[in-house]
Amino acid sequence: MPRGFFTVEEIRPGCGGICKLQNSCHSPKMPVTGEGRMKILVIAEAPGEQEDEQNIQLIGQAGQLLRAALAKYGVDLDRDCRKTNAVRCRPPENRKPTRNEIAACQPHIWDEIKTNQPKMILVLGQVALESFLLDRIHGIGTIGRWRGFIIPDQKAGCWICPTFHPSYILRSRKGHTRGRSRPVLSATELVFGLDIKAALEKVKETFPVMPIPETLSSDQLDFPSMARVGQMIAIDYETTGLHPYRRGHQIVSTGVCWGDKAVAFPMFPEIARQWKKVLADPQIKKIGHNIKFEHQWAQHCLGVETEGWVWDTMQAAHILDNRKHISGLKHQAYLVLGVPDWSKDVNFDSDANGFNTLKQSGATEELLKYNALDAFHTFHIYLRQRKLFK
Repeated sequence: MPRGFFTVEEIRPGCGGICKLQNSCHSPKMPVTGEGRMKILVIAEAPGEQEDEQNIQLIGQAGQLLRAALAKYGVDLDRDCRKTNAVRCRPPENRKPTRNEIAACQPHIWDEIKTNQPKMILVLGQVALESFLLDRIHGIGTIGRWRGFIIPDQKAGCWICPTFHPSYILRSRKGHTRGRSRPVLSATELVFGLDIKAALEKVKETFPVMPIPETLSSDQLDFPSMARVGQMIAIDYETTGLHPYRRGHQIVSTGVCWGDKAVAFPMFPEIARQWKKVLADPQIKKIGHNIKFEHQWAQHCLGVETEGWVWDTMQAAHILDNRKHISGLKHQAYLVLGVPDWSKDVNFDSDANGFNTLKQSGATEELLKYNALDAFHTFHIYLRQRKLFK
C-alpha cells in the first residue's frame, strides 16, 4: 500500500534496512521475477547496472549467457524459472557485497523457497553460495569447492546445484580467440555448460528425503542385535586427541549405526570387553570414515585388531572426486545427504599437549548424540557411494 511517493517496503524494508544499500540504488529490494513453470529457482549474486535500472535480474551480458546455456536444453529463464539475487539492492560501483549485507538479505531467499517450493535451485557464484549456506556450514571456501555437486538439501527440500556466476565465465573468455572472430570456449565455460546440463536433469528426479535416525541411548545398548553375523555397521570413535600413541589418550565414546538405528556409548571397561568381541569378528562387516583412525585407536587403546573392514567413505570420496578439502565427514554429509553440520553443541578445542576438551568433559549427553549421528551419516554416505561404484 503506497504512502505518498513510496511503498511500505521502501519505507520499512523487510530486512530492516540495516545494510543501507537501498539508499544508493535505483531499484531497492528488487522483487523475485519469473513464472517458474519448471519449479527452478535461480539465485545470482547482486544486481548490476542494467538490472538496477530496469528492476529485473539477469538481463545484462551475464544474464544473456545464462539464458543461452538454459535454452540449449529447452529451458526459458523467464518462463520456467524464478530468479532472484542473494543481495537484492545493487552495491555501489558493483562491488562485492559484504557478509553483513548478505546476512541482512538472506531471509528473502528462504521466504521464496518456503512459498514456491522449488524442485531445484541453481546457485550462481560465491556470494549466492555464501547466502544459501550462511550459518549452516562452517568454512564454506570458494565456489570451486562446490561447483558440479548436486546436493539434496534437506532444509530446502530440493536439489541444490552450485556453479560459477556467468560473469566469471565472461571474464574467462578473454584471450581465447586464437585468431578467430569468435571466442574459443574456455575450460571454465565448458564446465559451466556441463553443470547446467546436470542440474536440469535433476529436476526430473525424485528428491531423496533422509530417514530420521532412531538414536538409542547407551542403556538401550543391545550387542546381539547390533552385531549379528553378516550385519553391516558403521563405527565412529570420539577420542581425547588425534594421536592414540601419546600417553594419557583414550577413546571417550563409540558411535555405531546399522540401518536407521544409531547408538553411542561411553567406553567403560565392562562395555569395552563386549565391544572388542564385535571388533575381532570378521563376519561383522564394518564401515568407517577414515578407517585408519578407528583401527589405530582400537589397536592401541583396546588392544584389538579390527577385522571385517569393507568400506572407507573418506577414501571413496577421494576416488569419486579428488578436489581438496571435500572429503571430511561433515562436508560429505552435506554434499551427499544434504545434512548440515551437527557439531555445534560439542567443543573439540585442543591444548598445547594435543588433548581436547573431551579429556575433562567425558561422554556427555551432547557428545553421545553427536557421536551417534557421526556413525549414522557415515552409514548413509556409504549407501549412496555404493550405488555410484556399481
